[in-house]
Amino acid sequence: MPLYHEPAPDVFQLYKPPGLEISELRISQGMHPRLHIQQTDRMTAATEVHKGFNVEIARSIDTGDVSAVKSTLCDLVSETLAEPRAGTLQALPGTMDILVSGYSKQPGILRTFATISNKDYTTVIHSINVMALTLSFCFYAGLTLRETKRLGLCALLHDVGKSEIPSDILQAPRKLSPEEFEIMKSHPAIGDRLIREINRLGDDVALGAREHHEKLDGSGYPKGLRKISFNGRLIGIIDCYEALTNEDRPYRRAMDPIETLQLLKRDVEAGKFDRDLFEKFCYSLI
Repeated sequence: MPLYHEPAPDVFQLYKPPGLEISELRISQGMHPRLHIQQTDRMTAATEVHKGFNVEIARSIDTGDVSAVKSTLCDLVSETLAEPRAGTLQALPGTMDILVSGYSKQPGILRTFATISNKDYTTVIHSINVMALTLSFCFYAGLTLRETKRLGLCALLHDVGKSEIPSDILQAPRKLSPEEFEIMKSHPAIGDRLIREINRLGDDVALGAREHHEKLDGSGYPKGLRKISFNGRLIGIIDCYEALTNEDRPYRRAMDPIETLQLLKRDVEAGKFDRDLFEKFCYSLI
């Protein structure tokens, strides 16, 4: 695609015509000005960047470098959450194909994803960890590859709605005020809308985003549902487990996995979570 540089404010000139490439040397040494693309080329650019991420993920899976896979996924998901309408969302099924195909014969590796430490715990890290735990569950439960890919995609995008939550609320180093929490509670509905705008992602993926904070006793949000989809029930359990075990909050520490499962079991007995799915999830962690 054509690239442009800005020799003067708001003056753009063609730097690289379509069909030509900038040498790797010039890129690695920064031997070019800051470059721009046309608005109409954003979808193509996002798709090409995503293809590059997928190549790196496939290569790292082949070499057994789990840390590199997670690192590349972090970059990919960061791009997705930064601007989920820019074409990045609709390229994610290809990424899921690579992950499921690569790890279907060695599902135990997926459990290590959530234990690989990262400097900063963010929505990106949380989403990747939830995806890895979900794929591990799917392999344990004997779901088909198609079902596994769909649930993995659902898990990866369950918090995509947080891309529209103000950063001062999303990253607040304290417990949220009641008003702030009401804003935070809008992220499932936002995620549902963003996913449905990309037709090829499917309603099942949108349901996971919309319902992962619902509870079977009607105490969840945003709708207080009692009848919840399979995706919503499963992602809800895994989302809660991952957040409790990996994220320190100003008002509580990250919990031990056994301690967390005991807490979730009490919620199961209180009628909030699906008992059968919870028990299968526990076994998938072994």
